[in-house]
Amino acid sequence: MGQALGTDCKLWEGECDADGDDPAEQVQDDPKARRKYVLPQNHKLTVMMFGMTGAGKSSLGNLMADGQIFEAGDDTASVTNTDSIMKYEAEDGALVLLDTIGLGDTEINQEKVVSSIRDVALSAPNGVDCLFYVMRNARITDDAISRLIYVTEYLWGDDSLMNLYIVVTDASKYAKNRKAGEEWIQRQVEINWRFKHIYGIVGKNSGRFLFIDNPDPSSGELQIEERRESSHQEIFKALCRHPRDAVPPFTQAMMKQVAEMTKVERAQLDAKAKEVQRLKGELKKKQPKKKAKSSKMAKIVEEPTTEAEIELERYLQKAREDMKVAQQAMNAKLDQVKADSSFQQAATRQAEIATTRFTKDFQSGTGEKAQAAVSMMSALSKRLFQNKEKTEQKAKTTSASVMEPAEIVKPTEEQIKEILNTLRKSPQCQETPAQLFRTLGGWSGAGAIQPMVFTKFVLTAVPGVQQAHVGALWWRADTNCDGQVDLQELKDFFENHVNKSGTD
Repeated sequence: MGQALGTDCKLWEGECDADGDDPAEQVQDDPKARRKYVLPQNHKLTVMMFGMTGAGKSSLGNLMADGQIFEAGDDTASVTNTDSIMKYEAEDGALVLLDTIGLGDTEINQEKVVSSIRDVALSAPNGVDCLFYVMRNARITDDAISRLIYVTEYLWGDDSLMNLYIVVTDASKYAKNRKAGEEWIQRQVEINWRFKHIYGIVGKNSGRFLFIDNPDPSSGELQIEERRESSHQEIFKALCRHPRDAVPPFTQAMMKQVAEMTKVERAQLDAKAKEVQRLKGELKKKQPKKKAKSSKMAKIVEEPTTEAEIELERYLQKAREDMKVAQQAMNAKLDQVKADSSFQQAATRQAEIATTRFTKDFQSGTGEKAQAAVSMMSALSKRLFQNKEKTEQKAKTTSASVMEPAEIVKPTEEQIKEILNTLRKSPQCQETPAQLFRTLGGWSGAGAIQPMVFTKFVLTAVPGVQQAHVGALWWRADTNCDGQVDLQELKDFFENHVNKSGTD
């Protein structure tokens, strides 16, 4: 039976496909028809990819989008380009992909940083669910590690680390053998300080590493389609299991301001999109099911035949036209926000804050990380304060419609320790882990505790705890990153964290 995981994603295990049809009516040699991990419609799970040029971001995006989307650029209607972001949204609204441009270039400067802050806020006003740091299975350079540190811990803020996954491309060996991949991770941690830092910022959780074997379709290599399909499902398994109820999208002040300034247009667009999906579903229910005779008939286009179908098709066309108008209104509003001078100044200010902190922390420092950051500090600091006085003077005379970006700080270990200590003393935790597991419903349903249940448990046991703290606790509990906490994981969570919180 299909079961709901962290994102309400369905696991289609032979019962039905993503559209609800009987697999017997699907073409048997079409792997897409037999996919196990499929995101639900209108879920709008937002994934932002970043990494050094040549790491395979665009290829990864194309794999997730099932087409040559990002390489096509302006020639593809489903991709929206800004100065620093390429955005793709799946037709069914299940997935939104953001491909960053500029942050992975050999040279990075303040202009690129400012445009990235601005364009991410415009592209993801509701926040980013998953950050994919894409790195090739090769030696990690100083530039790559300093870029990762700057983007996550300074530019987007430490809160973004809760949403971070490491996608290792060109990793055919480990994509086929997860155990070998786990062993590789531990070897790298022991011998490479750069990799050890990457391992640390994902909570030392190897489950947040994804190994991908994504050969170029035109390369002529063996078993290309099978390898690509396997990697597609590996990615979507992680997306399906992402604990959205425990680890919310990371947001910043500018994202929240864009969300507020486009609230009316977004609501109208969402309503129109849902109406299109509803009518498509209604039309499909009325159309008779037909079996495909061969692989050439894998995709059947049903033509409306009855009066009811014709009427639904007419409504659907009108709904699509209405959605197009709503999308145009949304785009116009985003252009207006982008041109707002105070919005631009806020992006500049946030870039200055990130760069100043980064430079201050490493300029006079010693050690490997400081040495690795040298070239990046030089590039970022160039022209940083050149127009600062002019910008500040203009800000004094301009009515600001966007708030000053707030510095976001990841929960410290001391804060987590204090929360764990409160959790340990709470009435809810006076039971044994096995008893608590039963109380939280772990024995029923999927045989594990789901993210929403875990979140409610923590919020009840520790009143006033912030959602970011809940996310930090979740990653300590869900050690295999399968989107749920089983009995053994709950026992380990108490033994390794809760019960030790007052003794460290």
